Amino acid sequence: MEEQTASKQQTVLIANPEDCRESLNCISAGLDRVLVLLEVESECSDACFGIRCLVAMIKAKFDRTAGEICPAE
Repeated sequence: MEEQTASKQQTVLIANPEDCRESLNCISAGLDRVLVLLEVESECSDACFGIRCLVAMIKAKFDRTAGEICPAE
């Protein structure tokens, strides 16, 4: 299964690496906006603070993985 996933990733990147990079950047920017909103809301809610921490960890992992899959030139 892991080999299949790697093969599909390579196929996508070979097909159009610039579109892939742009999509990953858009997702990362969207997560940034969510974090900003959660930061504001976390001042009033402990639950929002917890969600913000979780989303921050997810975004960090996403950014690392995106950098490995489609490094900036």
